[in-house]
Amino acid sequence: MKEPNILRIKAMGGSYYEQDIILNSKECQLLLDKTDINASWDLLCKSIAHREGIEIIGNYELISYRIDGIMRPLH
Repeated sequence: MKEPNILRIKAMGGSYYEQDIILNSKECQLLLDKTDINASWDLLCKSIAHREGIEIIGNYELISYRIDGIMRPLH
């Protein structure tokens, strides 16, 4: 079975809690978009907030992402 594409985040404020957010196909495209990184990132975060209720910006640190089975660091 194929591993889902994910974004791994960690809560800010000294917490060591990490969370994986499963990404849909559009969110994967936004994550990998290099043409307008800031706009794509904003759309990705809004999509996740709408779908999962998780407000990433200002609340979570970015750890990594996995697309097509390959894990890569973020920041």
